[in-house]
Amino acid sequence: MRTCLITILLSCQWYDSSAFKTDDITFDDRSYKGGLIASPNGFGFFFRQSTPIQNGLFRVFDVSFTSINSIREKKVLNQRMLNTTPYVYGKVNRLYALRPMIGLQKTFAERNTKNSIGVNGFACIGLGLGFLKPIYMDVLVFDPSSADSIRTASLPYNPVEMDPQIINGYSSFDKGLGKTKLIAGLSCKAGVEFNWGNYTSIFRSIELGFMVDYFPSRPELLYGIKNKVLYSSFYISFALGELY
Repeated sequence: MRTCLITILLSCQWYDSSAFKTDDITFDDRSYKGGLIASPNGFGFFFRQSTPIQNGLFRVFDVSFTSINSIREKKVLNQRMLNTTPYVYGKVNRLYALRPMIGLQKTFAERNTKNSIGVNGFACIGLGLGFLKPIYMDVLVFDPSSADSIRTASLPYNPVEMDPQIINGYSSFDKGLGKTKLIAGLSCKAGVEFNWGNYTSIFRSIELGFMVDYFPSRPELLYGIKNKVLYSSFYISFALGELY
């Protein structure tokens, strides 16, 4: 009996549990994802990297680039001319925001099978770098080189001095690009992410959240009004990601 007991103990001592380990996802790995983001304020894209800290808590680096619009924008169309395109009346500048942010992410539910959904909550804060680009319009002007001749010219949009009846629509995007101004601000966002996949390192995600941009310089988007310093909205995003 004593011999059998010693044999069992020796067998347990040499037992190698690694033979039963699997290569399943641990969900404590680093991950990154990139995708599209949309809100009533504008559209763009984003990238996020998550690094585990402890117990389902992650440190995240998030960067996004989107347009920012005013809720008071209203499109009009010059119906006195043929082949015109709509434009926002009084909008003299376009605003784009680059947001490098850092924050935390908490795992509420892990995606441990191909039929399950992972749930994460997160919050980020960081700089908001605004790019304020002037808007140019294609307008009809008299050609001084030829009598009674009219040509199309690209001019900075001025709703006071520019007759709406001669506006054909927006000029190409490169017009005024060299006069873009850089403005500083702050940005933050928070939300909930839902991710799923076929039990591999590749996953998809949908994110619902709230985003705020603060620009103390009060960038001029619409002419003749008191433009905002704070732009906030709910957003939705779709992304593809990978654990590594």
